[in-house]
Amino acid sequence: MAAQALKRFASPWFYVTLKFSVMFSRHFPSILFFHLVCGTSLAGAATVPAPTIPSNLRVKPLGVNSFLLEWKDNSNNEVGWEILAAVKGSAPKRYALHAVPNATSYIVTTNDLPGKELSFQLRAYNGAAGAEKFSKKTSIVTAKALASKTFDPPTKMKATVVDDGSIRISWKDNSTSENGYQMEYKISSAKKWTSLGATGPDLTFNVPLTGLEPSKSYSFRVRAFRNTPAKATAYSKVAKAKTKAFLAPTNLAVTAEGDGAFTFDWKDKSSLETGYDLQFKGSTGDFTSLDPYAANTTRVPDITGADLETTYQFRVRAIRTVGTTSVYSGFSNTVSIKSSTLAAPTTLAGTGASDSSVTLTWKKNSTRSSGHDIEYREAGSSDTPTIVTVGNVQTYTLTGLEPGKLYEIRLRASVTESFVSYKSTYTDYIQVRAKDGIAGDFHPQIFYGASFLYPIQVSRLSALTSLSVTGLPAGLVHDPVAHTISGSATEDGAKTVTLTANFNDGSTVTKSLILRIVRPPAAPVVSAAFDPVNVAATGTSTVSLTGKFADPDTASAARFVTSSGTVDIILYSLATPATVTNFLNYLDAGRYDDGFFHRSVADAEGSLYIVQGGGYQYTSTTGFTRVTKNTAIQNEPGISNLKGTVAMAKVSGSPNSATSEFFVNLNNVNAGNLDKQNEGFTVFGRVSSSSLAVMEAINALPTKDYTVLIGTGTQSLEDVPISTTTTAVPIDPALLIKVPSAGPAPILSYEVVSQDTAVATASVTGTDITITGVATGTTTIKVKATDLDGESTTQNITVTVP
Repeated sequence: MAAQALKRFASPWFYVTLKFSVMFSRHFPSILFFHLVCGTSLAGAATVPAPTIPSNLRVKPLGVNSFLLEWKDNSNNEVGWEILAAVKGSAPKRYALHAVPNATSYIVTTNDLPGKELSFQLRAYNGAAGAEKFSKKTSIVTAKALASKTFDPPTKMKATVVDDGSIRISWKDNSTSENGYQMEYKISSAKKWTSLGATGPDLTFNVPLTGLEPSKSYSFRVRAFRNTPAKATAYSKVAKAKTKAFLAPTNLAVTAEGDGAFTFDWKDKSSLETGYDLQFKGSTGDFTSLDPYAANTTRVPDITGADLETTYQFRVRAIRTVGTTSVYSGFSNTVSIKSSTLAAPTTLAGTGASDSSVTLTWKKNSTRSSGHDIEYREAGSSDTPTIVTVGNVQTYTLTGLEPGKLYEIRLRASVTESFVSYKSTYTDYIQVRAKDGIAGDFHPQIFYGASFLYPIQVSRLSALTSLSVTGLPAGLVHDPVAHTISGSATEDGAKTVTLTANFNDGSTVTKSLILRIVRPPAAPVVSAAFDPVNVAATGTSTVSLTGKFADPDTASAARFVTSSGTVDIILYSLATPATVTNFLNYLDAGRYDDGFFHRSVADAEGSLYIVQGGGYQYTSTTGFTRVTKNTAIQNEPGISNLKGTVAMAKVSGSPNSATSEFFVNLNNVNAGNLDKQNEGFTVFGRVSSSSLAVMEAINALPTKDYTVLIGTGTQSLEDVPISTTTTAVPIDPALLIKVPSAGPAPILSYEVVSQDTAVATASVTGTDITITGVATGTTTIKVKATDLDGESTTQNITVTVP
């Protein structure tokens, strides 16, 4: 297309594109015009190589004073050409240095030499002026100047429309001695002709004239001229042609790129445009212009900012500036296309970081994504993949994996824009293996005195070099061959066993095996015998019960007095010390007083049977209130959520979030879910055998969802048990399963019976026995100790009344 600088003027100026080099108008007295043109290369003179010799030199006489030289360029490093010429009989000498690399033609202009034969040579050169490296010269080629010395007007003048601003003119050359042709034009209705400039001599002309006005009729004429003496022929006949209307671009094509970007291509049909107006519209509304684009633009790449996954329409038109006014062409074809989604990440790679993690890296290709979805599962598995959402990063360590397992992993970019979520396509799956390590359950169920077998699971025995076990409680042993821990624990409480494995890749993995050893229910035992007692008739003697009995399975206990009956909770003080301490802090502070059981679930399908409390209180004075919370405590899993156990409630997805709320498990099916969910629910006690019946009765009551007022806000309570056969609407506090008081429970209760009340009688108050003498003689006092499960044991006191 024509140079755009010329399109900005109202009056037409014209470029003349010549097939040959421009003619020289100065006349020298020598036979030839010897041009003193120097090379312009900046290459170093001492190091540049000489170019390759050109070939196929041809010479064509154009008249009595000009010759056309044409050749084949065989070099890729020349900066110009040396033209050599002489009248035949003399060795050709330098005519000119033509400093145009890759040229393949040149016009030599001479004095009038009709019928004279000339010799020509050519060679390429490289290097700076004055230090050129030349190729070899071509062979000499001769040519004879035309003999006839005519100077006649051109004929067969023709004007052909090219486009909206270009016309091509041609004529027949009827002279052999011209120095060139003068061209003139005018708008057909004008009276005055305007010069278009001059061309060099030739036999056939086909000259493009650009920068014309669209939809205008033009007239053209031409005449030959000579320089010495100055002379011109008559004009040719006038040729007329009308330019086309301002032409619109065509063949608009739109390509959807990543991240909602588009690339546009079209065909430029005009030589007059000063720019382009590219427009778009969505499914509704009018077309809107993008930024204007420069003249001669045929490609606009990667225009961003479109809504993702949205269908758009596009069109383009040319702009022509006339003075301060913009004139527009018609529009191109309209293209309808849907924008892409986010650009997908690439080059996903991973490596094992530890026995439970792998580190992933990738290249982020989207400029709009705000995060990434990582999808993974064990390689070869048909399980539903786990999806982890991470930020707008390019590396991430995936945790919670199993040691030595091979995982298949892929990811995609994501973003939410205007409340709509967009996802890129996924990368291909890659496979990454976690490092070798120790797997399995690190909080296994264990009971005091019961047979225990724990297999230590190593990801790959072939990679194991050594395995050590330290900190085993009494009664348990490690088998280094079978890699097991077995035996019967003879001490209770929370025990930490350290497992250390070394692997052949040099890595060492240490795991802590937490054993929370609780004693099964058992009858009380005699821990010390009573001394014989002598008491006077009508006298009294006090005997302490302290240290005489013990309940091996109960270190501490709590008693909840409820509207449905008394509930005693035997606490696992040694196995879960932090949780029991937390529970007793609420108990001692009276925060469970005036509470109620606010949730009861008996769901066979959901495998959950529980009664929950510890979260809310109610009095007629204060109404509904929340239990004041202490700081959340560390999870202490390891005791199974079996029927009759008591566990702490916590926030979903937050293992260490337990505060005041607890629940009683009322079916063994709970264990399958609650022992693993949320890293396991901490069991910190169990209800006594008589209390279990009370809790089961509460669990059998009807339930209803309520919303209660607490302070200035409301609280939704789900599955609230109500002590009625017909649920109340709204909630009736009188029907709640209340806890008027809660506090410590005595571990043992005592009874005393005299075998001979005629000799002595006995009574018990707290932990003291009062023995009263009646008459002379000897008898025994039977002392019975009963635990919270109703199990008992006895021993006697020998009493003598002198």
